Amino acid sequence: MTSPSNKSFRTPGKKRKRQYGEGALYQRADPMSVGVAPRPPGMDGSRARTRPVYSKDKSEAMRKLDELKEDLRNGVPQAPAAKVRVDDRMRRWAEKKKDGWGPNHYKNVLATINQQVAPSIGGADMKQLTTEHIDYLISWMKEQTKTVKGTESEEPRWSSRTRQIAYDRVRDWLDDELKERPKLIRENVAKLVERPKAVSEERGTHTAEQAQSVLTAALEGGDPLVTLWAARYVTALRQGELLGMQEDRIDWENLTWDISWQLQQLPLKPGMKNSEAPDRFDAPDTYELIPVYKNLALVKPKTKKPRIQPIPPELAIMLRMYVDNRIPNPWGLLWVTDQFRPIRREYENAAWSDAQARAEVPAIQGHGTRHTANSLIPVDETHRMKFLGQSTAAANRLYLHEDLEKLRTGQNALAGMLLPEKIVPAGQRAAAGQ
Repeated sequence: MTSPSNKSFRTPGKKRKRQYGEGALYQRADPMSVGVAPRPPGMDGSRARTRPVYSKDKSEAMRKLDELKEDLRNGVPQAPAAKVRVDDRMRRWAEKKKDGWGPNHYKNVLATINQQVAPSIGGADMKQLTTEHIDYLISWMKEQTKTVKGTESEEPRWSSRTRQIAYDRVRDWLDDELKERPKLIRENVAKLVERPKAVSEERGTHTAEQAQSVLTAALEGGDPLVTLWAARYVTALRQGELLGMQEDRIDWENLTWDISWQLQQLPLKPGMKNSEAPDRFDAPDTYELIPVYKNLALVKPKTKKPRIQPIPPELAIMLRMYVDNRIPNPWGLLWVTDQFRPIRREYENAAWSDAQARAEVPAIQGHGTRHTANSLIPVDETHRMKFLGQSTAAANRLYLHEDLEKLRTGQNALAGMLLPEKIVPAGQRAAAGQ
């Protein structure tokens, strides 16, 4: 028998004292693991516990407790909160961001919220958003169809690019929500979902012969916008940049033009529909614009940096003849309607469709193609290489000034097409007393 004096005893280790605010995890008799954590001190210094977290699995309860403490550190409210609708919260976000956006961008964001987000996931509680909600938004948009006008067939209601934009705006909204205090969400679940791919739509192009047909038909038909169509073919400018081009931004000496502004239709303040007041636009005070006519204004293009673009010499010839014979307008715009008003995009789209139909060529959208520039002036190969092969505006200017008369004489087809009375109908010149 071993003597009690020979027994070895281990002194129980001293339990580590938890730091205040660390929280606690204990197990009930049922058995259920329960985690609790104190809230940050209130204004009076007092503390209260959060609602407990529960799990039959101890490790899961520990995970929930760690998540709870992380939420407390980040200011995520723990008390039961009323449902916060996704679409309502996104509208609140858009309103807060409005002053930093352009007025048309704000309008487009609201359209995304109302047309895509609200009917799909708009009624969900933003505090409970998951990746499944984002997946549903994308799949819902894919499933929506519309009836093709004049037929009974159906086609997708939203393009792949529209789905991508909707995803982007939800993602950007959630990014800003993470900056709110207190936060209502833990993470941006949209970033956990792969961004939808946008399929580039085939816009179509014209061959050199088709482009020549459009310009020839426009000239023979007395189309006053023939120079605009020519500019579409030989420049990469956006529609608004062309429609907002002013004569005083053309440097005839250096054969360049300044692409610092574009013509856009902007939202108006309530009650300002037919107003010409300078402050009629529903835009932030910091938004740079030049009022033009009703809801039309010159605004900075997407590319904010100053852009000076060379004018191809053949286009410069057409523009110079056109400007010298056209009727001036109060805004100095290169192109206006037959009522001498700034051209809206709907007007220009319809006129472009008419120009293509008149030439009996396939209808395309946009400015046409750059490569058709080579077909606009039918010259021999030697002159073509010299005329179009210059790589700088200075070289082009030198050649144009030296050979302008030679070109006009030698290129009978071009000179015949560019008679001023064809570009600017005689009736309009007579109306202006010219």
